Amino acid sequence: MGLSRKQIVTLAVLVFGTFVTVLNQTVVAPVIPSVMAEMNVDAATAQWLTTGFTLVNAIMIPITAFLTDRFTTRRLFLVSMGVFTVGSALAGWGPNFAVLLIGRLVQAAGAGILMPLVMTVLMWTFPVDKRGTAMGLFGIVIAFGPAIGPTAAGIIIDRATWHDMFYIITALSIIVVVVAVFVLKRGGETNKDVTLDVPSVILSTLGFGGLLYGLSTIGSYGLSIDAAVGTVVGVVALVLFFRRQLKMEHPMLEVRVLANRKFLVSTIIGMLVQGALLAAGILVPIYLQSLLGYTATISGLVLLPGAIIMGVMGPIAGRLFDRHGPRTLSLIGMSVLTITTFAFAFLGPETGLITITLLYTVRLFSLSLVNMPITTWGMNALDNELVNHGTSVNNTFRQVAGSLGTAILVSASTIATNMSTSAGTDGTLASIFGIDVAFGLAGMLCLIGLIMVIALVKDRPGESALKDKDNSRRTVLESIMKRDVYTLPAHATVAEAMKLLVDKHISAAPLVNAAGEAVGFVSDGDILRYLSKRSQMLMDPVVMIMQTVDADADNKDFARKLDNLMQMDVRSIATKGVIGVDVHADLPEVCRVLGDNHLKKVAVLDEGHIVGVINRSDITLYSMEQYLAERGEEALAQDGGPDGPSKLERAEHAADLPDDEAVASSI
Repeated sequence: MGLSRKQIVTLAVLVFGTFVTVLNQTVVAPVIPSVMAEMNVDAATAQWLTTGFTLVNAIMIPITAFLTDRFTTRRLFLVSMGVFTVGSALAGWGPNFAVLLIGRLVQAAGAGILMPLVMTVLMWTFPVDKRGTAMGLFGIVIAFGPAIGPTAAGIIIDRATWHDMFYIITALSIIVVVVAVFVLKRGGETNKDVTLDVPSVILSTLGFGGLLYGLSTIGSYGLSIDAAVGTVVGVVALVLFFRRQLKMEHPMLEVRVLANRKFLVSTIIGMLVQGALLAAGILVPIYLQSLLGYTATISGLVLLPGAIIMGVMGPIAGRLFDRHGPRTLSLIGMSVLTITTFAFAFLGPETGLITITLLYTVRLFSLSLVNMPITTWGMNALDNELVNHGTSVNNTFRQVAGSLGTAILVSASTIATNMSTSAGTDGTLASIFGIDVAFGLAGMLCLIGLIMVIALVKDRPGESALKDKDNSRRTVLESIMKRDVYTLPAHATVAEAMKLLVDKHISAAPLVNAAGEAVGFVSDGDILRYLSKRSQMLMDPVVMIMQTVDADADNKDFARKLDNLMQMDVRSIATKGVIGVDVHADLPEVCRVLGDNHLKKVAVLDEGHIVGVINRSDITLYSMEQYLAERGEEALAQDGGPDGPSKLERAEHAADLPDDEAVASSI
């Protein structure tokens, strides 16, 4: 990796600490049926272990920005891990549901700080040339935690108890804290002048918490005074919270970003999806364990493939987004998500494990086609200075929607179960009916999201130009991109493609249709990959060349295959679609596309037409030139001191002197 021993240990501590907290968020789903049985609570009450955790996480997101400015990263990491450890110990002890829930909420307070904090610590600890390695490993672990969480929890519960599971998390957290005390560097900058708007914190806590409490209580026990009061207090507090944010110069949560229509649409779709997602993570284990009698291990294994697929699909979805835009991916994703969610509404006592596993896996696969593209589409609509605020608002609203959606869906399940039981239905069948009703309601949420995607998510050309009205971004990009782009017509043969690659000494070329729009690209690798499927010997280009030159009998078969390939339509082996950047894109967006897709260069498009190519080296050279030019001007202005002439003034003076005098003057 090229990291020092100290850096490796630091990275291990930070990543392992985050892994423990991420793992903790996903181990609760298989626990809920056991908690319901041991503590005699219904699903609407037990779901607070998930929704309460998510809600506190949401409240902590905007507070974390203040904490990271106010305290050193080392101290904040130790405190957040310490708080998380105390919460884990409380949850492990959990003599009753109230103590267990308090433990979960305390856990959430620590975990909510940790994720954004660790990102900051990594950036602070590692030099620029090592950050890519550190962040890459960090991302792998973050995706790995949710994948193994339910299965690990199921195995522990079947062989011990859910108490032991939380004690294991406590022990792991203690190890992280102890090691971090000795490993993490002291020091770091803090801002003592930064302030936290306490009224905003109180209003957001009362608003989101009161609304969640009211809706959940109504679902469990029907309409009551405390439920009504909680709901009303929540709504009023939220109204006051939003009014206060709009009036503040520096709000805790910059809700003004919601005035951007595309960002608002993406946030609403994300909230609908998040609510439907988290509820399934609670309802499926209840269905499998409490109603069908499967073990917690089996329940965790059913959830495992979907979690793995979702983690793997993250970077893949990013590349698909850059190639096809948001509309195609989100349409496919929301359509499949809606269909599979409605399919869960027809669960019965005879439904097989394979069917449930396949449905759950396909559901999470479709979700990966929605989450990243829709979020990126909305974030891209914001100006650069608003992106950080947009991220905070988007994450907060998603977390809150996950809590509220889970509360509403589980409450609907409880109400339907009680009504069915009152009508004389068998207890198990009534509970299955309740879960079916909840998934039917979740399907309606997904259907609303699908309708929004169809009506409002468009790949409109020219949107980047609207954000670049003075053409300043275009001017920068056109000044550093390469304009000599060699293209192939989409109907070309493979032989014509190979001739272009050889004649122009290039490794790949875009394909364009009759209108001049980019529709794909072909590379020498595409040719070799095609041949490698049909030959025993083939990934080495030198071997390929030798095969074409050598006329031995053993190679005649290969030569014949190569001849056939040369006559084929290039589209049969080319990659469909082109990853490109709009000519009005800013450099950070260009860097994102290059980095996310692991590319050295990318096409520059103007309304679908290729107008140039920009390389990583072009951006690096431009950035260095700009930096040196700015520093050079500062140095020239300051070099002469308060009274003496600057280098620039001396150079101007030297230009008016004879050659020998000019040399002496400039020294």
